[in-house]
Amino acid sequence: MLATTGIFLLPGLLVALLGGVRGYPLLALAPALTVSLVSVGSIVAPMVGLGWIAGSVLVTVLACAAAFAASWWTRRSVTRRDQPRDWKYTAALAAAVAVAVVLIGRRLLWVFGEPDSFSQTFDNVFHLNAIRYILETGAASTFEVGRMAGNDYYPAAWHDMVALVAELGSAGIPVAVNAVNLFAGAVIWPLGCIYLVQQLFGRKSALVLLAGVLSAAFGSFPLLMLDHGVLNPNVLAIALLPVALGAAVNALGLAAEVSYPPLVRWLLLVAVSPGMTLAHPSTTMALLAVLIPAAFALAFRKSLKPADGRSPVHKVWPWLGVAAYIGVVAYLWTVARPVEAASTWVPIQSTGQAIGEAVTGTALGRPVTWAVFILTAFGLAFLLSQRGTRWIASMYLVLTGFYVVVSSFPQDDLRMYLTGVWYNDSPRLAALIPVMAVPVAAYGGWKLLDWASRLPAVAAGLARIRNKAAGPAYVAVVLVGAVALVGVSAYLTQKANIRQAAESAKRSYEVTPDASLISNDELELLERLDDEVPEDALIAGNPWTGSSLAYALADRQTLQLHILATYGDDVDTIYNRLRDAPADPEVCQAVESTGVDYVLDFGTKEVHGIDHGFVGLRDLEETGAGRVVDQVGEAKLYEITACR
Repeated sequence: MLATTGIFLLPGLLVALLGGVRGYPLLALAPALTVSLVSVGSIVAPMVGLGWIAGSVLVTVLACAAAFAASWWTRRSVTRRDQPRDWKYTAALAAAVAVAVVLIGRRLLWVFGEPDSFSQTFDNVFHLNAIRYILETGAASTFEVGRMAGNDYYPAAWHDMVALVAELGSAGIPVAVNAVNLFAGAVIWPLGCIYLVQQLFGRKSALVLLAGVLSAAFGSFPLLMLDHGVLNPNVLAIALLPVALGAAVNALGLAAEVSYPPLVRWLLLVAVSPGMTLAHPSTTMALLAVLIPAAFALAFRKSLKPADGRSPVHKVWPWLGVAAYIGVVAYLWTVARPVEAASTWVPIQSTGQAIGEAVTGTALGRPVTWAVFILTAFGLAFLLSQRGTRWIASMYLVLTGFYVVVSSFPQDDLRMYLTGVWYNDSPRLAALIPVMAVPVAAYGGWKLLDWASRLPAVAAGLARIRNKAAGPAYVAVVLVGAVALVGVSAYLTQKANIRQAAESAKRSYEVTPDASLISNDELELLERLDDEVPEDALIAGNPWTGSSLAYALADRQTLQLHILATYGDDVDTIYNRLRDAPADPEVCQAVESTGVDYVLDFGTKEVHGIDHGFVGLRDLEETGAGRVVDQVGEAKLYEITACR
């Protein structure tokens, strides 16, 4: 975790510092900047003949130079105005981050169980093997990692970061995966949520404390993405979304306290966007959609400005800009999406149920956390009732609207157009709702506290406290109030919604005799491959049973590295007819052509409970096609002997 923290923070901190960023934004923006540096560097590296780590260093150096140049240029014409230091607000920020890290981190540690545990889910075969692929081949580019499974493209930022932790931290792949996911969920996510609240509503101590607690109050993120799939790239991408959204709000000049010159603000937005996009582009599409209300708000503000002698036509230009932006987003919505054949997830409930789940934060049938629901409802009501904040409420409604569509609308062209970007998969959109639910609920809580502070008896007491602002009594009251706010809000939000999400995710990380992907016996056999299979050997196996994880977990090459990959007729011959090798010369020709030496037989239990055949890999000793080299329970390692 120390290595992971350093890797995520140091490059981004250096770039942001040279760019003139100071204070809390420096910390919040650093991980997003680092992910961009590493993922873009991995793409640039093969173009300039460098290794992927060296490419990341090169891009970091160039980014540092650009940041310093931009900061120097803006300092020539802009007088920097640092905000006065406020010990109460600084302490509130530190407490908010610490509380969020503890609340989220303890859940994730409980889910993982052991440092080297791994998710027993379908997608994890690709994710773990892709990391091994990067470490062995140095091919870390988004345009190279997909080739492992026969694709031209796969967003690889998450894989790059895990591979970097594994390489520089000398960690095994599962340990590096858990460290990165823990950092993304328990550190990057709350840092971003607090930063977004800061940008939307300004520097208010109670508000950031509530944001820290509420970032840990939703079972739909980060826990759901670590359970469903497992969608590791989405974990990193969604964790980065709040800070990217905050940077966009600041760049547009809509922040409560606009900081830094326009050039620096826009460069920061440009710099944090590639990492999130290369982690998972669907999250960038969510950012573009959520910014549509912000674009309307900006155009409205600009159109209200006095003419100052200019032609009234100048008021039309902002609206033309909004129309152009919507046109660009609409176009991207048709091209930046998976193929329709892959978007097969079906609606799961009625529209009324979907609306109820979206508003109450109970997506996918989780229990209601009443405190979260009440704060969200009040926050939404306050934002909609006030001129100048309706666009913030609208951003929340955009995300909840997507969830309503995907989980309840009929399977028609409208649903496919709106949510096909996310494979029409309800959990992916459920995980996006907290991005705006956290600031809306935090604002609702802050407004309620503000309302309570105006009650006559409370106001009189607060006035007496303020009169003693320099004394220890004042400090004591402030600290007691902050502790009470955090304690009560944490108690009221850490309820069954979170517990059920954690319990469900934990089951995905348990290695048991009947685990869905790798059982105890199979894992023990994989751990012994290092002593039994030569480094240059090639292993066949039914990938649906988890045998392909021999590549990631045992560092032995397997015939198929991804469950859905296909490799031609010779491979199909081995899968379907290897057991007939003693009597079928074509089988040995296929064995010689592919170079297969061993077979892992993990039985017929597949990750999704379906039997995809692979009958040629069964009972090899009985048919004379191979001999058992090692066996743990029903898990067997064969050496092919019929084709020698």
